[in-house]
Amino acid sequence: MKALISMLYAIAMGVIAGPVFAQEQDINSFVRAIYMEGVPYSEATLFDPADAVPALLDMLADPNEEQHWPNVVITLGMLGDARAVEPLIQFLEEDSGKRLSRPHYIAKTGVVMALGYLINKKENQQALAYLKDSVKPGVWAKRKTNWVSPYHANADDRNSQLSKMAIIGLALSGHPSARDTLQALKTPATSRADRRFQTQVSDVLSEAINAHETIRREGLISYDAK
Repeated sequence: MKALISMLYAIAMGVIAGPVFAQEQDINSFVRAIYMEGVPYSEATLFDPADAVPALLDMLADPNEEQHWPNVVITLGMLGDARAVEPLIQFLEEDSGKRLSRPHYIAKTGVVMALGYLINKKENQQALAYLKDSVKPGVWAKRKTNWVSPYHANADDRNSQLSKMAIIGLALSGHPSARDTLQALKTPATSRADRRFQTQVSDVLSEAINAHETIRREGLISYDAK
């Protein structure tokens, strides 16, 4: 599971750089850095949300910061502040009909993972409900989330990827009820579309359930350090 998250960041950022520690810089510089294995949780959580969250939300609303949006989104989740929930969801669902750039797409799909971090920190019920609903690909059409992925041939494939990321988000949450949602995905599906999705996510789902148990038991800092 940790390897999967690291791979997503490596693909997103495209280059490798050494870690830069949060206590040595401001939040803007922190999220503009490049991280080989994703934003370091233990460093991100050293920032004071009272100051960091408004600054990050300003960056998320600024098109000039698009290259850094993937790190902005994940850091907002790691900080665990409820003020970020609505803006993150809005960011994910907006841009109807627009074909996204690479970093914009990575940031949008990263929202569902970021919500998992946020739930882990504060057990935010709005974020938890959103993630639980997000594990079925059909929900994205109901939400009228119809921006165009640069990596998927059609909306169905894009929606499946979003739901895979929601599975990872629920694992990161460590929330007891998140495990119930993950386990329910193993129930034999009745529709052909659901059966297809179950086949696609079988490996990810098993890893997510194992990771959820480790995170619930040991915490995210310990998990991130392994």
